[in-house]
Amino acid sequence: MAITVGVVFFLASLIRLHLDLFSSVLFMIGVMVACVPEGLQVTVSSALAINVLKMAKENVLVKKLSSVQTLGSVTVICTDKTGTITKGEMTVKKIWIVNKVVEVSGVGYEPMGEFTIHQKKLKKDEAKAVERLLEISVLCNSAKVEPPTDRNRSWSIVGDPTDGSLLVAALKYGLNLQSLHALKPTVQIIPFDSKRKRMVTIHKSEGKTYAYAKGAPRSILSVCSKILSANGVVELTEELLHATEVKLREFADEGLGIIAVAYREMSNEKAVYDKSIEKDMIFVGLAAMKDPLRPEVKKAVETAKKAGIKTIIITGDYGPTAKAIAEEAGIIEPEHCRLIRGVDLDILDDRQISEEAKKGNIIFARVSPEQKLRIVKALKKNSEIVAVTGDGANDAPSLREADIGIAMGLSGTDVAREAADMVLLDDSFASIVKAVESGRTIYENLRKFIVYVFSHNWAQLIPYVLYALLGIPLPLLVVQVLAIDLGIDVIPSLALSREPSEAGIMEEPPRSVRERLFNAKVFLRSLYIGAITATGAMIGCLGVWSAGGWYLGATQPLDSFIYAKGTTMTFAGIVVAQMGNVLACRTSKVSVFKTSLRSNKWILIGLASQISVLSILVYVPLMQSLFGTAPLEILDWAYLALIGCIVVFAEEIRKLLARKLTK
Repeated sequence: MAITVGVVFFLASLIRLHLDLFSSVLFMIGVMVACVPEGLQVTVSSALAINVLKMAKENVLVKKLSSVQTLGSVTVICTDKTGTITKGEMTVKKIWIVNKVVEVSGVGYEPMGEFTIHQKKLKKDEAKAVERLLEISVLCNSAKVEPPTDRNRSWSIVGDPTDGSLLVAALKYGLNLQSLHALKPTVQIIPFDSKRKRMVTIHKSEGKTYAYAKGAPRSILSVCSKILSANGVVELTEELLHATEVKLREFADEGLGIIAVAYREMSNEKAVYDKSIEKDMIFVGLAAMKDPLRPEVKKAVETAKKAGIKTIIITGDYGPTAKAIAEEAGIIEPEHCRLIRGVDLDILDDRQISEEAKKGNIIFARVSPEQKLRIVKALKKNSEIVAVTGDGANDAPSLREADIGIAMGLSGTDVAREAADMVLLDDSFASIVKAVESGRTIYENLRKFIVYVFSHNWAQLIPYVLYALLGIPLPLLVVQVLAIDLGIDVIPSLALSREPSEAGIMEEPPRSVRERLFNAKVFLRSLYIGAITATGAMIGCLGVWSAGGWYLGATQPLDSFIYAKGTTMTFAGIVVAQMGNVLACRTSKVSVFKTSLRSNKWILIGLASQISVLSILVYVPLMQSLFGTAPLEILDWAYLALIGCIVVFAEEIRKLLARKLTK
């Protein structure tokens, strides 16, 4: 483009302006150099890299630089519940055996707590069923409890937090985990999967074979025909089934996650699993666990709402439990919330799914990975910009399909992290909102940087246009243009990319993904500042030449020192104006006088570098010969400082008008 513009101006200078060949070539080169922001690509890449490192310090690891731009356009965050909205530190709080609720005290993974009913210790007949439930939970389990070590001073879990909480409950009760495994060794494991929603293990003990099952309550109930009661094993009647359902809803409304446990004795010839094993099982009871809400999530959800971003929970967990957590976090309004289960999705088409999601206040529960992918596709078809969280290998398709795939760094699998655009190092929903804010900030800072860079490009171009139109001596040398573009303005440009978030940035709606960095507003703003800068610089230059005896239309050559001093005034005028511009560009609407220089120390470093390099080029004799400069006097500097101040106040007037127009 710059070459095309240069050729056009070259031909125009020859044909229309009747300049000689040397002047036309000089004009073309000057225009081409002034039009091209030579340091743009390097500075943009450096700015993105610097901000990506900054995001990593805030627990967001960005794998693709392009995703930083997309972050500012996110309209929907589809998030899991466990570990993202909640801490992912399950603790068994209640155990239900037929018609009795056992309270379990203690917090976290430390195995310290008591089992009580109405604040009284368990009786022998009550303890028997509780012990059976905990025994099955230990054996049908894939987690491991880690005691404190020198590296980790607290109790921790290796594996699934739900499985881990059941092991901790068993330890609180006093069960010896190793002894249980030794007495009833595992013969076969049928792991949990998203379709069956249960795990089954087969064990042998004293010549007998047992099948133990643990999983989603309704999945377990669907394979049970009997129930363990105080009177032994009895038929699972409609009355008992109803009592179980009532307790399920009660626990779920309290925001508790629920696991059901069952077993059956197998005939010895069926020591190997087949589908018939998962029939006519004996239902033992329910374990209800609390996963506390992350303390930072409420504020993050509120920030997302102000930013025009909808938060949708997509979970494989029980719906009422997810609803209670979502209400606690402020994601939904309970009176208007719609709960859509996985089975409901099968009768909805993509348009209906996107319409439901568009209304907000929605939770997708008991959703399979395939259904999660379908939800993401439906949202994208509705022109939403979707960020999706995931931790398992089955989440990889959804992470790839999303506009922003976000994997969990602590609990996520390698497959999920590989498929994602970003990785949360702390698994927290609040870090997603911080990432969106960072994305918006980075995008706006790049715009500020572009305004800053193109402002001096306009200021450099105008002297060349005046040179061609008015026939004046060349007011700005090509080497001086390159000094500004490749040296003097690089550090201030990078300083602008480090600006903190502007006040109110998370109270604006998401930016359209089709919106360009260099739009009409950026173009006009840079031209506005560039014109002011060029006017001030040219007045300074022509003033020096006029004082040396030059006038418009003069044919006699200028004194070499006077000519050099005039070009130096143009050169220095642009640089000093850019010093004012870098201060003005720190904000788009807010007054720069309401911002502190301490919030971005790089601005001060940038200003110091500009004046230092300019002084060297103006006063060091070797630099004077290389860059065609001459020393300036105190009054010259006073005038140049006035140009910088005019730029700042001109921008303040524009910002004032912008604030009034947006009210």
